[in-house]
Amino acid sequence: MQTPVERFFSSGLRLTHLRLLVALAELKQVTKVARAFNVTQAAVSKQISELEQAIGASLTERVGRNVVLTEVGHIFVERGREVLRQVGYAQRDVSSLMAGTAGRVTLGAVTTLSHSFISMAVANFIIRAPHASISFSEGLLEPLLDSLRNEEADLIIARTGSKEMPDIVQEHLYHEPCVFVTGPQHSLRTQGRPLTARDLSGLKWIIPMQGSPSHTALGGFLEKAGLDINAAAVESSSMALNVELLSQGDYVAILPMSYAYEHAARGRISILSIPPLDTMREVVLYRRRDLKNTAAHVLADCIRMEAARLTSQIPPHARMEGA
Repeated sequence: MQTPVERFFSSGLRLTHLRLLVALAELKQVTKVARAFNVTQAAVSKQISELEQAIGASLTERVGRNVVLTEVGHIFVERGREVLRQVGYAQRDVSSLMAGTAGRVTLGAVTTLSHSFISMAVANFIIRAPHASISFSEGLLEPLLDSLRNEEADLIIARTGSKEMPDIVQEHLYHEPCVFVTGPQHSLRTQGRPLTARDLSGLKWIIPMQGSPSHTALGGFLEKAGLDINAAAVESSSMALNVELLSQGDYVAILPMSYAYEHAARGRISILSIPPLDTMREVVLYRRRDLKNTAAHVLADCIRMEAARLTSQIPPHARMEGA
């Protein structure tokens, strides 16, 4: 035979009880709880009284103008938070399944994008669609666009917009130029004056892979300055490797502004006072016009949200080393 407490927990306890008590523990006043739930103070007090009568113990006590928890109340609130958290997870998971977000999404990106931008978007996607899976790859823009057309990829993130394509939608995400960087001990860092493209002459370069928009943009910049991109020491598509080389050697390279600031703050690289490479500043999301993968649309929304967050953090006027 069940005790009154067991009977209440098995059939009388409601989520409303838990929500009100948890809120009371946080807000500490019945009036604030009533306002938060848009109910009367009497309704809140009645719910708490029902709990106390059912278990035969006080859950709260008044101290001055505030309401505080008793020892039993603390246990109730601690376990109640766990229950409400699990209910929230259940609601999210069921909603994901009902919305069709339990499929597989394939995302591609060019190599000159901030890894933290992509990882944050993916992390938020996994939260919103916990039953979905994601496949990610990096590469050059044209092969990535081919994979999009062939339905091997659902979404592509790249720098600079391509020519208009009837079957592909191009969506602007944010603007972020690439900046010129060196290692923390490089001689250019200590010039004590604004630098120009001419100061880059005769240096050891790490350049983007041939065929990439960033390679083309940097090549055009150097050519205007009378420099030859083909004299570069290293050709690399890995930003992680580039940072390692910069931190240990006497190199110059370009990096996305947010990525450069992240590693400059750690003392691994220095940002030069040369104006940013602005010809490839636009970051674009590509998708097929007839994309029907619901999970892919959820990921696209997460990418947009992260792009908006990143935009708010990029300084309008970048502070360059030595400027």
